[in-house]
Amino acid sequence: MTTDDRWLTLLREAVSVSSRAEVARELDLSRTTISLVLSEKYPGKTDRVAARVLRVFGQVKCMHTAELVTPTVCLDFAARRPPVNNPLALTHWRACQTCPRRPVKGDSK
Repeated sequence: MTTDDRWLTLLREAVSVSSRAEVARELDLSRTTISLVLSEKYPGKTDRVAARVLRVFGQVKCMHTAELVTPTVCLDFAARRPPVNNPLALTHWRACQTCPRRPVKGDSK
């Protein structure tokens, strides 16, 4: 499955679980945008919609905790300052520094 297929599948699954209005609220988009994208009649590029869907609904398995987290949470934890006052969080942060999902310095999130 390509990334193009994946985001649309994630969007359809999210709508089937709740509603178009709720998904639109979570993505900070209009309900009309969600409806047009799902019916494949959206007049503009869907790149930004796809990025939001993947950021909000796409989940990755953390290599350290084995929990499912959103990519944003994963990247934010890896990019933050070392939590020197919390040994468990520091161990997690160190694991993030060698994780293959960690963004390369200079890449945008």
